Amino acid sequence: MGTQREFEIWDKSGSGVLTETPLIYKACRDGKIGSVHSYSEGCIYDTVFTYLCGKPDEKFVQEHLDLIYESRLVCMTPEWEEYITGLPVMFILKREVMAPLSSESVKKLGTLPEGYSLSPFTREIFEEHPFDHGRNYKDYDDFVSNGAGAAVLFDGKVVSASSSFITLGDNVELDVFTDPGHRQKGLADHCVYEMLRQSSSKKLTVHWDAQNVMSSEMAKSHGFTPVTEYAVYWLERG
Repeated sequence: MGTQREFEIWDKSGSGVLTETPLIYKACRDGKIGSVHSYSEGCIYDTVFTYLCGKPDEKFVQEHLDLIYESRLVCMTPEWEEYITGLPVMFILKREVMAPLSSESVKKLGTLPEGYSLSPFTREIFEEHPFDHGRNYKDYDDFVSNGAGAAVLFDGKVVSASSSFITLGDNVELDVFTDPGHRQKGLADHCVYEMLRQSSSKKLTVHWDAQNVMSSEMAKSHGFTPVTEYAVYWLERG
């Protein structure tokens, strides 16, 4: 947001293996999103990220290069990390997993700037899919029953939004985004606050996977606590 980097670069010398089991991974495993590619010694879950599980198989990789190249790769085992780091890595991003939260936000908010207004996801907002929010739900009724979301509007246009990216049982993955022209005004905080309030009232547990320092600090300010960091690899096709 603002002058902050959208993503953080992995700058650690240790392992970047993801030791937690993220909600998006579970949703892919359960057939709610993405696709599953199994082989004798492992499995690849291809969704928002490509989760590499088990042990790498060279023959399988060569037959499925599109799963490995130009994908956001997350190594779930040391064997896959050793294999991936031996390939032409273009860059490595850092992400931070927060402990799931089942309560409302603890953050104290001021008022929105003049001209901005906060709204839950109405049918009109949902069907607009601002910043791609809500696309993993069948329709608005499905979203209302199983998800949560709020948006800030300016001149009738959604300029910031936070909503559930996907629902799995009574768990939801939080997604938040603000239009670059409206950042550094605290809009996202208002959206997150309301999204957490709705989630708590529906007995939903919220998951947050931070992509940069600003996202991490925002999560912590609302009551989330960090659990672990991990690396996301992007390979250059030679």
